[in-house]
Amino acid sequence: MDTYVINGDFDLNVTGHPIAVHSIEEACQRVRFCLLTKKGSFAYDRQLGADHDYLFGEETPDIKLFVKDALSDQKEISIGDVSSEIENGYIRLNIEVFYEDLSMETEVVINGNIRRNT
Repeated sequence: MDTYVINGDFDLNVTGHPIAVHSIEEACQRVRFCLLTKKGSFAYDRQLGADHDYLFGEETPDIKLFVKDALSDQKEISIGDVSSEIENGYIRLNIEVFYEDLSMETEVVINGNIRRNT
C-alpha cells in the first residue's frame, strides 16, 4: 500500500489520515518517486532512487537503462516504452508502467539542477 502525494506532502482524508492508493496509480507514483529521488538522499532507504549524475553526466545516456536501474527493487512493476525529450536542462520522460494486468502511462520531469542538491 502507498499513499497519494500532492505538492510533496501526503493527501489526507477528513480524519487526517493519508489516503491509500492501490493498483496502477500506486505503481505510477512509485515510478515517479524513484526517478525524482536522487540515489542516497532518502534517509529511510539509501539505495532507493535514481543516479542523476549518470543521467546528466553522460552525453547520450541510455534513458531506458536509467529508468530500469532506478526501479530495480520494484519487482512487481515493469516498464514498457520509454520516450524522452531533453531541453534546457530538463528531461521529460514518458513511461509506460505495467502492474499486475494493468498499464498506464506516467510523465516525469527531471531538472538538471537536481544533481547539485546534496
